[in-house]
Amino acid sequence: MLRTKLEFNNGRPYISVNGRLYAPLAYTTYFEECGEFSDFIRKGYRMFFVNVSFTSLPINNVSGFSPFLTGVFDGDEPDYSELDEIVSRIISECPDAFIFPRINIAMPQKWIDENPDETVETQSGRRESLYSDAFRSDGAKLLHTLVSHIRSAGYAHRIAGYQLCGGTTQEWMHHDLFGSFSEMGQEKFRLWMQEKYGMTDIPSLLPSDFSGGEFNEIVSRYGEFCGEATAETVEYFAKALKKQIDGEQIVGVFYGYNAFVNDYLWGLHGLRFIVNSPYIDFFSSPCGYDNNRSLGVDWCDMLTSGSVKHHGKLYFVECDIRTRLTRRMQSSRPGRYPDDILRLVDKDGNKTVWSGPETQELSLSAMRKAFAHQLTKGSGIWWFDMWGGWYHDEELMTELEKMKDIAESSKGKNPEIYPSAQTVVFIDEKAYLNNPRDSHLCHCVNITRAAMGNTGIPFDLYMVEDAEEALHKYKAAIFPAPLPSESGKAAIDLCRKMNVPFIQADTEKSHFSTDELRDFLVSHGVHCYDSCGNVVYCGEGFLGIHTVNDGEINIPLPEKYKVIQILGTGFAECETELISLYMKKHDTVLFELI
Repeated sequence: MLRTKLEFNNGRPYISVNGRLYAPLAYTTYFEECGEFSDFIRKGYRMFFVNVSFTSLPINNVSGFSPFLTGVFDGDEPDYSELDEIVSRIISECPDAFIFPRINIAMPQKWIDENPDETVETQSGRRESLYSDAFRSDGAKLLHTLVSHIRSAGYAHRIAGYQLCGGTTQEWMHHDLFGSFSEMGQEKFRLWMQEKYGMTDIPSLLPSDFSGGEFNEIVSRYGEFCGEATAETVEYFAKALKKQIDGEQIVGVFYGYNAFVNDYLWGLHGLRFIVNSPYIDFFSSPCGYDNNRSLGVDWCDMLTSGSVKHHGKLYFVECDIRTRLTRRMQSSRPGRYPDDILRLVDKDGNKTVWSGPETQELSLSAMRKAFAHQLTKGSGIWWFDMWGGWYHDEELMTELEKMKDIAESSKGKNPEIYPSAQTVVFIDEKAYLNNPRDSHLCHCVNITRAAMGNTGIPFDLYMVEDAEEALHKYKAAIFPAPLPSESGKAAIDLCRKMNVPFIQADTEKSHFSTDELRDFLVSHGVHCYDSCGNVVYCGEGFLGIHTVNDGEINIPLPEKYKVIQILGTGFAECETELISLYMKKHDTVLFELI
């Protein structure tokens, strides 16, 4: 049995397997029959996430989409055939593979039918409430049954860890995207309000109470409950799994999209509640979908990656990067899905987030951009080839091989001797609760955070509660929440006390433009690498540039370094304080600094 744990080397997280450190780089796909495991194995990848679900019911209750052909517990007897087949196939080709079952904890239809009071209504039928004690108890029993099979299977010796998923799109969002709103949910809320705030006279909420653009104290508290109770459910399953495996392997979860999702009824604003959990080793989210995942902008982290790392966890990022080879899922599984879901173009003919770049050159650039971002942040990556075949091209795979080699070779670098972000953007989870739902204030954090991506100034994301430990590392701070929580106000006061310059949104000035942010930061001594709107990543001894237009790029460095181009446009190795080169629009280049 493999023994795995998270281990930091020079401040960078690695996965330790039987005492040997491995860079966290992996591959997965939803459609295993169309996946390219062989391509990744051939290029030296050894970590693979393999999807398995309790049920074949939809993961997306709006579209009704499910990637799972068979749920393990759909029938009267467990059916492990799909899981066993794909894991065995990987190991037969790659005997030294590290397998991470990615388990969807979602209850089968028979459980839904037998427990109607423990469910909520969605657009595609009733699903388990994430608050339900019965869901936790019965879900943990099914999890134990599945993991017992995995640990007794012929491939058990290659299992390296687990990822626990659930809720809408497996990302622990409430199935109804409305706080598992139900009579049972409201009763749980009343008990929570009594325990936490001493309030006993709680009026029943109606769906109409959650909209209208006006602040409602009870609705706000319900949103807080949504996040904490969901986080508690996530930790409940992680704790049960850690106990079953005797803590011998790492466990991760999707959760905590506090830098991206602004609607507290989705239940994702409880990261603070579990960031220190001894049962969770890594947190995951996709890289950001700002501007429909278009080029020319930063694909920012969806959660406070600086805080996750600060608390000794790995941020293992889902890089579901589309390429010119990305096609409709209906083409990968003909006849399986309705023709009108997850389309590449919308009804007006505009490209959707499901489409990829049109050229090989832009496909490579998109992959480099995601890699450069996460490499300079010290995060892990799993390449998510959703429908299969997205990277089935020798040039794309050669690029992915180079990325693996770069990540692995950086193990000995001490990031403290290289330039890093001098700006911290503080995310205030509880500040979202102060926003009236559906008001313009809900979007202000995302607008400012996205604008930061084109300032030419790298930045880190932290939770406001970590300000005391984090502020000493930065020259300036950004507070994008117009209505801060008490923790947010305390972080702002701390900036004043420590004489750290900061800029703060409020109801009059609810967000900031790229130019406003850059001007403020430069005026307070923060180093600017580019003032032309290009995206710049810098940290861990690496520097990445992603362009918005064709032209000559001039990147001043804080001091002289030996600059080596390792991905992208050709550049002569030299010792310099100024990187100058011509780049095409939406190109990406990655440098190593020595």
